[in-house]
Amino acid sequence: MPESVFVALGSNLGNRERYLQTGVSFLEELPATRIVATTEAEETTPIGPKDQDPFLNQMVLVETTLPPEDLLHECKRGEARAGREPSERWGPRTLDLDIVRYGDLHRSTPDLVVPHAELANRPFWLRQLAALIPASWGSGDYNLPEWAQVRAARRGHIERVTALMETWAVARNMPSSERRRWTRAGFLHDALKDAPKDLLADLADNRWNTPSLYHGPAAARYASERGEMDRGVLDAVMYHSIGFAGWDDVGRMLYLADYLEPGRSHRRPHRAELAGRVPRDPKTVLYAVAQERTLWAIRKGMKLPDEGVAFWNSLVE
Repeated sequence: MPESVFVALGSNLGNRERYLQTGVSFLEELPATRIVATTEAEETTPIGPKDQDPFLNQMVLVETTLPPEDLLHECKRGEARAGREPSERWGPRTLDLDIVRYGDLHRSTPDLVVPHAELANRPFWLRQLAALIPASWGSGDYNLPEWAQVRAARRGHIERVTALMETWAVARNMPSSERRRWTRAGFLHDALKDAPKDLLADLADNRWNTPSLYHGPAAARYASERGEMDRGVLDAVMYHSIGFAGWDDVGRMLYLADYLEPGRSHRRPHRAELAGRVPRDPKTVLYAVAQERTLWAIRKGMKLPDEGVAFWNSLVE
């Protein structure tokens, strides 16, 4: 069975565009390997020594049956083909080919670390990984529930939220069982957002007497009645719009991703910066996002539900 593998490409010497294309072409020629999707190249500031030119970076999603060590060997061969020579760590180079993620594999050897040890420290890798993840989804946990009622635009939001949560799980080196919890919550949280208002009110039992918040409790109830037994996932879905002091990681990550997903236009650079910090400093980002969301609700004249007040107080304390 082929594995979904994410390979990062970088270049800051010579014709950077040509070297990136050389890298993509090399991956395309590998045996038992096919390219599924690529990101656009983006220019980034060098990490490490500053007396070097900016990098062009790109990420490629491939499906391959090559074992990870064999793929690593091929990547080194591809770098050599592009004329890369030994240099200082994080110094200038014609071409980097880094395995960022290899399926659900967690491995740390002197030669290979996956997920890549630097993923959490490179916001551009996090952005690129999140952009490619939906193309790697198959069946099972990677789908909206069959009872979902969402428009096309809503589906896009749900997929971006879920991809962002999966990216953070990979960057934080979470086990696959925990990552799947986050994925389920991501697909469930807005699954009934576009359902008829009377259905939402009935399913939510008029919770908080706020129609704009009914979709969370409604989806949690529907999911529970149809077999979702994970209390943490259900609480994440139920309270994702307001916050909940009793959350475990899945609730906190859903709360953040719902606000920080890249499709939202409001303060996009600011939110992108926060999203890039989540794997390294989730507690600080959670406080910042909760503050922004709480102040917004107050400015709109909204009455905060008791659970939202308790959530904010738990962060302040």
